[in-house]
Amino acid sequence: MFNQRLDRDQLIKDLPPLLEPLLPSERLQRIQQELQRYDDQFRQRLAKRWQDAYSKDGLARLERLYGADLEAYGYGLPRRRGDKVRPLAALDTDALVDPLQQLRDRHLQIAGLQQQLLEAQQQLSAAQQALQRPPLPSIDPPQGQWPAHNSPESGLAHLYEAISQNRSQEVLDQVASLHGHPHAGEVAYLAGLAHAQLGQHEQALRAYEQAQAAGFLTPYVLFNGGNACRAVGNNVEAIRLYREALEQFPSFQEAHINLSQAYLNAGDRDAAKRQLRLLLRDQPTAYQAAFALGNLLRELKRDAESVEAFRLCLEHAPNYADAWNNLGLVYGALKQSAAAMASYRQALAIDANFKPSRQNLAQVLIQEKRHADALEQFELFSGLASLTPVETVVGLQGRIACLMELDRYQDGLLIADAVSEDKRLQLMARLHVLPVLYSDDQQVAEVRRRWSDDAHELYALLEGINQDDDAWPELYAHAWSLTNFYLAYQMDNDRPLQELYAGILDRILRPKLAQFMQPRPQRDPGDSRPLRVGVISPHLINHNGSIWALGWLEAIAGNSGYEIVSYNIGESEDSGSERFAALGTYRHLPLKPDNPEPMLQQILDDQLDLLLFTDIGMHAASKVTSVLQLAPVQGQGWGHPISSGSRTIHYYFSGEGMEPPGNEAHYSETLYRLPKTGLNYETPAAIHDGQLLFEKFDLPRDRPILNSLQSTFKYLPRNDWTFAEIAKRHPEAFIVLVGHMGSNSICDRLYERMRPHFEHRNLVIEEHLRILPRLDYGDFMGLFAISHHTIDTIDWNGGNSSMQSLSLDCPVVTLPTEFMRGRHTVSMLEVLELPELIAKDVDDYVAISVRLLQEAAFYAEMKQAIGERKQRLFHDKSVAVAFQTAVETVCRQRPAVGQLPLESQDLAA
Repeated sequence: MFNQRLDRDQLIKDLPPLLEPLLPSERLQRIQQELQRYDDQFRQRLAKRWQDAYSKDGLARLERLYGADLEAYGYGLPRRRGDKVRPLAALDTDALVDPLQQLRDRHLQIAGLQQQLLEAQQQLSAAQQALQRPPLPSIDPPQGQWPAHNSPESGLAHLYEAISQNRSQEVLDQVASLHGHPHAGEVAYLAGLAHAQLGQHEQALRAYEQAQAAGFLTPYVLFNGGNACRAVGNNVEAIRLYREALEQFPSFQEAHINLSQAYLNAGDRDAAKRQLRLLLRDQPTAYQAAFALGNLLRELKRDAESVEAFRLCLEHAPNYADAWNNLGLVYGALKQSAAAMASYRQALAIDANFKPSRQNLAQVLIQEKRHADALEQFELFSGLASLTPVETVVGLQGRIACLMELDRYQDGLLIADAVSEDKRLQLMARLHVLPVLYSDDQQVAEVRRRWSDDAHELYALLEGINQDDDAWPELYAHAWSLTNFYLAYQMDNDRPLQELYAGILDRILRPKLAQFMQPRPQRDPGDSRPLRVGVISPHLINHNGSIWALGWLEAIAGNSGYEIVSYNIGESEDSGSERFAALGTYRHLPLKPDNPEPMLQQILDDQLDLLLFTDIGMHAASKVTSVLQLAPVQGQGWGHPISSGSRTIHYYFSGEGMEPPGNEAHYSETLYRLPKTGLNYETPAAIHDGQLLFEKFDLPRDRPILNSLQSTFKYLPRNDWTFAEIAKRHPEAFIVLVGHMGSNSICDRLYERMRPHFEHRNLVIEEHLRILPRLDYGDFMGLFAISHHTIDTIDWNGGNSSMQSLSLDCPVVTLPTEFMRGRHTVSMLEVLELPELIAKDVDDYVAISVRLLQEAAFYAEMKQAIGERKQRLFHDKSVAVAFQTAVETVCRQRPAVGQLPLESQDLAA
C-alpha cells in the first residue's frame, strides 16, 4: 500500500499553489479544507499508552510490520520505558482503545490521500492537454441588445396571439391595414411569420427583409429568416442568418438546433454534430438539442450513441413523446424489439393519441409475428382523429395485411367495403386483399377473378380524375402503398392484370406527377459522349431483388464509355448500397408520397440514356416509378420476374435459358434475351458445413434430407401431393421446408393443408416432413450442405436458392413451367448439361427425386457432374459483355413498344 513516500508537510504546503491555476476556486477551497482536516487530526506521535497496551513482543511486531511506514511519516514507537514521546492530540479516546485499529485507520487515511494525489495528477495532465488543445468557445452570455418584441407601446399583442393560434390569414389581413404604423418593422416581422405558417416562404423572406430595413433587427428576425431560407433550400444563407442570430443571442437554443439542421442539409454532418454538442456542453438541460443529436446520430446509423442522446433528452423531458418514439426506432434498428415496444408504449402512456408510436408499435408487433396484437393497434390507429390521407391508408393497409396473415380473407373484404361510400375508394381498398396462402385451387381462381373484376371497374371509374376530386388524395396515398405482390403467386399469366394496374396508377398519379410522365428526348445515335446508365430500386442494398444487377453492370463499370448512376429510393442503406455507390454516382432518394418531385427532378436532371429497374413490384415505390418516364429508354430485370405492364418500360432483360420461343407474349415490354441464365452471378459463400444443424433443429442423421427452402406463398395447393408421394415411395426421406416470414399460423395452415395427402397414403406427416424456423444465411447455406438433394418449387422456382444449392454440389430436381418464374432452375441445369434432373411432367418430377434416393450410382454421378461443372454458373463474364452490348443497342435505337422517346437529339445542345 505504501509504495510511494509522501512528505505530509510538503504536500500541505505545496499542493494548493500548484493546483490554483488549474482548478475552479470552489474545488481548490475544498481540497485545502481536506488537507487542513488531515493535518489537524493526524499531526501526533504514538503515546506511551501504546507501550502500556502492548507487550514487548507486540511492539516488536508492530515495528516489524509498520516501522518503515511510521518512520516515513515522522512517527516512532517507544523503545524504552523512559523514552519521551509527544502527547497525543485531542482525539476521541474510544478510537485509541485498540492501537492496532488506529494504525489501520491511518492506513486508510494515507491511502485516501494518495488517491487524491493521483487524481490531482490526472487533473494536471488534463489541464496541460487542454492548454495544447483549446476548448470549444462558450455559448454563455453576454447577450447583445435588440429591440423588444411585443412591447406594450407597440399595440401588437393581438397579432402575436393570432400567430400563436395559427390564424395566419387574419394576421395578413390586419397587417395590410397597418400602413404607417410606428412599429412598421415589427409589423413586417409578424407578416413574415404569417407567410411562413402558410408555407409562403419567399414572401416570408421579403417581409423579414422589410423588418430589417425598418430597423427591427433581432435574433428572432434572423432566426426566422434562416428558417425561411432552409424551407426554400438555401442552406448557405440560412447558416449565415443563424450565425448572426447567435452572435446577438449566444444561448439561443432553437438557433443552435436549426443551425445544426442547416449544416446537415448542406451535407456537413460534422459541423451539425459539433453545434449540438457545443450547446449540450454549456446547456446540458437543452433537451431539444439532445433530441436533435439523437436524430442525427440515428441517421448516421450510430445507434448506440443515439440511444444515449435520447436518454439524455428524456432525463430532462421525461414526458417528451417524440423522444420516446424515436428511441423506440433506434432500439428497433438494434434488433431490441422488447425495448422498442416499451419505448412506444411509454410514448402512448403520455399521449394515447400519438400516431407515430401507435403505428410503430403495430409494425414491431408484426415483426414479432404477433399479428392479432398488431391488428388491435392498427384498429386503434385507424380510429384516431384527424388522420391524413396517407395515415388513413396506412391504418387500412395494416389491418388488411394482418387479416391476410390470420387467414381472414372475407373480413378483409368487409373492411375494404366499409372504408368509404365512394366506390372508387372501396375498389382501391379491395385491391389490397390478396391471401398469403390459399386453402385450395378453387380459392385461387375465385380470388383472381374477383381482383380482376375490381381492377377493371376501378380503372373505368378513374377516367378524368383530378386533384380537386374529394377521393383523389386518398387514392394517391393508396398508389404509394399497394404493390399487388401476391397476385403473381397465383401462377398465371399476369401481363393483362399488370397492364391494367399500370393504367390505374397512371390515372391516379398523372394529376400530380404529369411532368414526370412525358416522353424524354433520346440522344442522337452519332453522339459519342459516354452513355449514362441508371439503376433504380427501393432495395438497393444486400437484397435478392437487386444485388444480382452488379453482375450485369460489371463490364461497363469503370469503362470510360459509360457513366453509372445508382438511385436508392428506399429508406435502408448497407454494404450492398456501398457496392452500387462504387460503380459511379450514388444518390439516396427515399421517395415519399408527400413531396417526391425534387427527387424525381434530380433523376431527370441527370439526363440518363437508360434507366434499369431491378425489381418492379416488390415495393410500392417501384410500381409508382415504373409508370413514370425518368429516362428516354427504360428497362427492367428479373428481381421480381413479372412484366411491369407499364407503357414507360420498354425492355425486359432476361436469360435465353429461361425464355423459350413464344415467351414474348408474357411481357408488355420487348423481351431482350441475355445468354444462358442471363446472370453474372457471384459464387455464394458457405459460412459453415451444416453439421451443427442436426442438433440445432433435431434433424435425423440416418435419413436422407430433402430440402425445399422457398417462401411459403410459392406453394400452390395443386402441388402439395408431390411431397407425400415422394415420402410414400421412399419412406426414409425426411423433407424440410422453411418457415414463413410473417405469422407462424401460415406454416401451420400449410402443414394442415398437406396433411390429407399423407393420410391418403397411410403416412403420418410428422414422420416425413417438418417446417423449420426462418433461417439466417449461414444456416440456409448449411442446410444445402447436409441435404441429399433439393426439390425445387413447381411454378415458381428457386432462383438464388438454386444457385446456392448447386454451388454446394447439392442436386436440384426441377419441373419447368410456362412462365419465366418457373424456369429459373432449368436454365442452370442446361448450362451444367444435366437434363437428367429436368422433369417432363409432375410424375417425372417425383420419379427423378425418388431415383436420386434409391440409385446410389445415379446420385453420385449427378453430384460429381455438378462439382466438376458448377463454375460455369458463376462469374460468367459473357453475360456482362452481352449486357454492355444491350446497353449500346437499346440506347441508340428507338424502342418498338410503349411510350416512344421524343425525336433523337444531341443532348449536349
